[in-house]
Amino acid sequence: MDAISYECINCGGPLQFNAEKGAFFCEYCRGTFTEKDIEEHWAKENAKADAQHVEEKEPDPQSDDFFGNAALYECSTCGAEVIADKNTAATFCIYCHNPVVLTNRLAGEYKPNKVIPFKISEKEAKQRFTDFCKKKKFLPKDFLSSAQLDMMKGVYYPYWLVNTDKTGGIKATCKKKRRWTEGDYEYEEIKTFDVRRRGIIHFKGYPHTALKSDDNLKALKYVNPYNDEEFRPFTMPYLTGFLAEKRDVDRKDVQSEVDEELKGYARKVYESSIDGYDSVTVNDMDLQTINEDWEYGLMPVWFMNFKYNGKDYIYAMNGQTGKNFGELPLDKTKLALATAGLFIGILVFCIIGGIIL
Repeated sequence: MDAISYECINCGGPLQFNAEKGAFFCEYCRGTFTEKDIEEHWAKENAKADAQHVEEKEPDPQSDDFFGNAALYECSTCGAEVIADKNTAATFCIYCHNPVVLTNRLAGEYKPNKVIPFKISEKEAKQRFTDFCKKKKFLPKDFLSSAQLDMMKGVYYPYWLVNTDKTGGIKATCKKKRRWTEGDYEYEEIKTFDVRRRGIIHFKGYPHTALKSDDNLKALKYVNPYNDEEFRPFTMPYLTGFLAEKRDVDRKDVQSEVDEELKGYARKVYESSIDGYDSVTVNDMDLQTINEDWEYGLMPVWFMNFKYNGKDYIYAMNGQTGKNFGELPLDKTKLALATAGLFIGILVFCIIGGIIL
C-alpha cells in the first residue's frame, strides 16, 4: 500500500486531525479519537509503512518538466490516480477529496522523528487573515474574497532540528571614556581593557529548513519560531487533512551553513555577557563542538500563494503560534489620494500658520 487514507474507527469515513479539538475527527459520524486510539488501531498499518518501500510509478521524465518531478499513486478510497511532485508526502485526492498520505515518502531514513500538530484551525486561520487584511489601509477593495480564502492550505514543512553543545569564547578590546572640564580646559580619559569571555552554550532544537529550494522559504523564515515544548513523536495520521512536504536536503548538505549560523548566535551570547564599557570590539573568536545530534521534524504552516493582477503574492502563518507574514497588493490610487490629502493638509497648516504669524 503506497497511498492510504486513515479511516474512522467507527464508520470507516476519512479521518482528519482537528486543530481546534486537538484530536482526530470524523466529519461523517462526528467521532473524536485520541492519538492513543489511532496508534492502537493503526499499529499494523504504521509498521507496514515503515517497512515497505513501494516502487513509485514514474512518468516519462522526458514528457515535460512537471511530470519529470512527479509520481503516480493510487487513492485507497476511490482507486483514482493521485499525482504528486517528488517532495509531497500528504495531499488530497482530486476525485473523492479524501486526505491521502503517501506512506513510502516518509518511511525509513525519511521518517520524521517528531511533529508539531496544527493548533490553529482552518476557520481561525482564515479569520486571522481577514483581520490582517483589514489593517492594510491601501489594500484594493476587491482583493479580499471567499475565492482568496479558499486558497489557504495547511502544510507541514520539513526542518532539521539541531541539538548541540558548543564550547569557545571571544577576545575583545573594550574602552571606557570619561570627560570633565577644569577651568577653560576640557579633558578626556580613555581606558583600554583586554577582555575575554569563555563558556559552553547549549542549542536545543535549532531549526534549519530541509528543502533545497522553495519559493515559500522566505515566508517560512518570518513565521518562526515554534514552541518546541509541543513536539510529539511522529505518526502518519497527523498528516491527514493537510498537505506535507518531504525533506530533500541531507545533513551534510547544510552542515557548514548551520555551523556558521550557530557561530553567529554564539558570538552574540558571548558579547552580551560584556557590559559596563562604552565600546566593545571583538578581535577573535573560537568555537568547537562538544557533541551534536540532528533530528528531523515537521512544522505546521497555513499558507496562501495567489496571483492578483498578474503578480504573485504570498501569505504564511505559523500553524501553532499564529505569527504571520504577508506580501499583499497595494492600491496605488488609494495611496496617491492619501499622499495628496496629507500634502494639502500640511500646505494649509503652513499657510494659516504664516498668516497668524
